[in-house]
Amino acid sequence: MKPIIYHTGLTPPPSCDIDTFEISYYPVLRVEYESCNDPQNITDILKQNPIILMMSKNAVMGLDKWLTTFSLKSDFFGDANFWTVGDRTHDCLENILGFQSFYPNEMTGKGVIKVLRKQKHSKVLLISGQNLRHEFIVGLSSSGINFFHFPVYKITCIENPGFSAHFNDAESNYLIITSPSSVDGILKNLSLSNLSTLKVRIISIGPTTSEEIRKKGGEVFIESKIQNINALYDKIDSLIIEYSHP
Repeated sequence: MKPIIYHTGLTPPPSCDIDTFEISYYPVLRVEYESCNDPQNITDILKQNPIILMMSKNAVMGLDKWLTTFSLKSDFFGDANFWTVGDRTHDCLENILGFQSFYPNEMTGKGVIKVLRKQKHSKVLLISGQNLRHEFIVGLSSSGINFFHFPVYKITCIENPGFSAHFNDAESNYLIITSPSSVDGILKNLSLSNLSTLKVRIISIGPTTSEEIRKKGGEVFIESKIQNINALYDKIDSLIIEYSHP
């Protein structure tokens, strides 16, 4: 019987030919888009010439829906300076709204804060989900960066009966976690208070997710060096062999 890779993220795993594993997709999260900010509020913020920081692909799609809700076009933002967290968000922003953007090499919230400080930017329009990570807020504030939070979606945990019914917690299997929010979804679906009892080996998409996994008692078997799910799956065979025989 092939080892199983459980994929629980919002985005399905990429289509790839991995003969040595069975890939099972059980999403434990749902995105709900919202338009709670009036355009006039955003116009007032834009007058301050902030960096517009897009935190995720969901932020891009949520912003697109917000513009549609208020019958606005992308030129509402004029020649605003857009930044993104990661290359995938950069590509999504360009494809959906036509905006060019800058993204730091370190594709995490901490990486963005470092570059904001280095380039002496102190005002940010933060377009993201409803719930910001506490560590990120503290990082911005301690760096003297003023931000206006512009939420355009929220992520909620969902029950996936298939996941709890078919999950085989064996050391030969793997659990890919693609976001901090997924940790809570996994715990809810498996009726666990923390990850400490899991035998399955955990693969994390990156440092922010790894931090949340460890915070909830889990042990990270592999942390992807590139925060890109396609890149992770491209090398999943070799990574598992490498980390299984250090």
